[in-house]
Amino acid sequence: MKWSYRIGSIRGIPIKLHFSFLIILLIFIWIFAVNDIRIKTLGIIIGFGGMNISTWLKYLLGAIASVLFFSTILFHELSHSFVARHYGTKIRSITLFVLGGVAQMEAIPRDPGKEAKISAAGPAFSMGIGIISYVIYYIFGPVSLTAPVATFKDATLLVVSIIAFYNVLLGLFNLIPAFPMDGGRILRALFATRMSYIEATKRAVAVGESFAFALGIFGLLTLNVFLLFIAIFIYFGASAEEKATIISVTLEGVKARDVMTAVPNVVSVPPDMTLNQLVDVMFRTKHIGYPVQEEQSSPVLGVITFGDVRQIPASKRDTTRVEEVINREVISIRADTDASDALKLMSSKNIGRLIVMEDGQMVGIISRTDLMRAVQFRGKG
Repeated sequence: MKWSYRIGSIRGIPIKLHFSFLIILLIFIWIFAVNDIRIKTLGIIIGFGGMNISTWLKYLLGAIASVLFFSTILFHELSHSFVARHYGTKIRSITLFVLGGVAQMEAIPRDPGKEAKISAAGPAFSMGIGIISYVIYYIFGPVSLTAPVATFKDATLLVVSIIAFYNVLLGLFNLIPAFPMDGGRILRALFATRMSYIEATKRAVAVGESFAFALGIFGLLTLNVFLLFIAIFIYFGASAEEKATIISVTLEGVKARDVMTAVPNVVSVPPDMTLNQLVDVMFRTKHIGYPVQEEQSSPVLGVITFGDVRQIPASKRDTTRVEEVINREVISIRADTDASDALKLMSSKNIGRLIVMEDGQMVGIISRTDLMRAVQFRGKG
């Protein structure tokens, strides 16, 4: 099943919606439609529950407010993307999903100043929209819910108050000094002015994990499930960022040719081999994926893995041939491709190996194990 769908592009940046986005959108529509939350210190009302209008109108207004709010989340991510693109970073896409939005960038520049500006762009946009919306509400408000019939002005101001409150909240939340929030990257950029990039990442991750631990304890004491969820999200997000950074920095300067298994040492299998024969090859060679070729000098017809074999019942493997179950989509890279880019491609495609091609001919194969081994060896050096 396809989970993300492209809905268009903005200035050449593909915009995608994840299936989970629809869930959170419906939840927000319901929250805005039924709630009547009054924040006295700010003088604003969040939600249409207290309005003297029909239920279907409340849900319609909730839908309008939700779409506008998630549009500001999209522009939050676009702010990151435009600044990153200004510094030469390619933006693959922006995806809206259940936890908000994410801009998929090739690589964030390791220059502390550039990283700080890219990271700060999103929260700056959200805070700016929030403050401007609040000023509009303050000038034309307050909203009166005691009138016999709610007015168009009241409905509009409630939408503005929702945009104001949630954008300020979004901006502040993203400034939390913990990965994967923008504040964690800003903190790393500050550390990186005084130490190596890996050490700066470790320091920023330590701060984030400490924050997550404290937030988790507070969530347990107050029985707040939402705070516990945020704490878990921050903790694992920080750990993932540390691992990704160490791998990326360690593999700098390493090309695919440096770590691949080169022809003629690549083990390939013919298309007419039975699956039981293939299993025997797997036991002997200790690999779980193979390119499929008529012979070593022939074009690569596809790739077959142990996962493909498992889909066929054991009783049929003696009569089923490799060519019947191979994946004919050959995902390949060039020998001069950066090893870190090869790993990113494997992760994005959820595969364990890539064919290395030159001039339409296979010259080697590179696996996730090869890359992890290179990280271990270079990390010890």
